[in-house]
Amino acid sequence: MKIAFPITEDTGLTSLVNEHFGVAEKFMIVDVDTKEVEVVPNQKKVEGSSCKTGVFDQEIIVDAVVTHCIGDGSLRGLNTADIKVYAAQKESIADNLELLEKGELKIFHIFDLCQGKKNKKEGGCGHQH
Repeated sequence: MKIAFPITEDTGLTSLVNEHFGVAEKFMIVDVDTKEVEVVPNQKKVEGSSCKTGVFDQEIIVDAVVTHCIGDGSLRGLNTADIKVYAAQKESIADNLELLEKGELKIFHIFDLCQGKKNKKEGGCGHQH
């Protein structure tokens, strides 16, 4: 199983999960079976778009994404591609992987979307995705 995490800085499995899926500079992809790690750019950021759905290169196949915040379009796109989206509960990739292995990460629900929390005071990002 391959899992993608949005990140800003690559520090291995201690990397922090970026707060926003669509605007992350890159993704760390972890193969939970082989423990191999790969860092790939967010294709939308490479192409110059901002605040859009993060896109993986066509050769990259992932089974799941773990993120703190995701917009409706990204969630629907990933679900349509049969990619599960889990809500990150911890800051680091390693800690979230541990929770996933224990079955303690929850699937993102439509009501958990970032854009549903537009007000920063309510824990949202303050803008629409």
